[in-house]
Amino acid sequence: MGGRPMFLDRKSLWPQLRRWEEQAADRDGPFRLRFGTFFVADADAARAVLVDSASNYLSQSGFYRLGPKPLPQAVRSEASRELLRVLARHDLASSFDLGSALGEVSDGRGRLRHQRWGVEMVRRYFAPVIAHQRHTEINALVDAYVTSSVVADDIVGHVLRRSHRTVPAVRAGLAEQLGRLSAREGGAQDLVDLVLGLPGELSPGDRAQLLQRLVLSTVGFTGVTLEWVVMLGIRHGYDTPVVRQEQVHRLVREALRLYPTAWRLIRVAAADHEVAGARVHEGEHILIGTHAIHRSAAVWNRPLDFRPSRWEQPTDDQRRSYLPFGKGDGMCPANGFAVKALEHLGHLILRGHRGHVRLRTRKPHVRTLLAPPAGWTRLTPAATPEP
Repeated sequence: MGGRPMFLDRKSLWPQLRRWEEQAADRDGPFRLRFGTFFVADADAARAVLVDSASNYLSQSGFYRLGPKPLPQAVRSEASRELLRVLARHDLASSFDLGSALGEVSDGRGRLRHQRWGVEMVRRYFAPVIAHQRHTEINALVDAYVTSSVVADDIVGHVLRRSHRTVPAVRAGLAEQLGRLSAREGGAQDLVDLVLGLPGELSPGDRAQLLQRLVLSTVGFTGVTLEWVVMLGIRHGYDTPVVRQEQVHRLVREALRLYPTAWRLIRVAAADHEVAGARVHEGEHILIGTHAIHRSAAVWNRPLDFRPSRWEQPTDDQRRSYLPFGKGDGMCPANGFAVKALEHLGHLILRGHRGHVRLRTRKPHVRTLLAPPAGWTRLTPAATPEP
């Protein structure tokens, strides 16, 4: 198999995911799925793959890669440091206009459509980080990419001919625009500057692909999680003017536990070895089921219940088993900023609005990302108490 296992080509994996987790509950360790991939649902085995014996697996990066091939380790490390510097340069909390953004991402009836609105909201929140206003054409192409690929493919999973024609055109357009620009001196101000400044023999097309991956990681994962945070917050009474920041902090952590947007992590064996007693051969895929690990009854008391209070005093085992951003070399470098954005936006929305959620089904939608069920959320502004 290539860098992306064949089973991701299906519309939704929720039934398969539940079946794998039921099988894992009856096993003592990793086991093979019917298409040959190993399934890992144990935190210790997962950490062995991601951290302790990471040298047994091919170097991998979800963001800094061209096709399945990652950029050199030194380039990735510097790019991650530069990404953090870019994020730190912007005061997103003070510059973001929630009211305007809500108006722009709502439909004609004032509803926030699930599997879409969170991504569009976070796209606006991180706009200064992604591409400064000076990049008018690039911003338009990023918007097209978010709609035609992040939403249509990675979240919804509809095989739409129009979207699949659009994605290559967007990359070609980004390559053309990036080919006209040069690296900015004095440090990157946004993701456009970051990809332009990466060293090596990278074509404009390569840099366009890297920019798309960074947009997906910045907007896609965070945007889907925002939908979970707001939906769960409304359904459990957090949509009140007196909700506190620390309550939203625990709400975000519990949302990421119950519904980790990155529901699985993939690694490819670089050599024959063993994982938790299972023999793995070179070239075989390991699928780490984050969703399963986060719901293990051996670690979490009443694991299927929504209980933010569990994060007031988490145990050591719970901390070790909490992998919403992965671990080790492939861990999301901007996870701290993502959580900060989720807490800020979640608090703004829940504190300032009363909400109503309408679902078409109770089942999450699983593709590249684990998204909320189809449906919508409606927000009604609430009076905010005096500080």
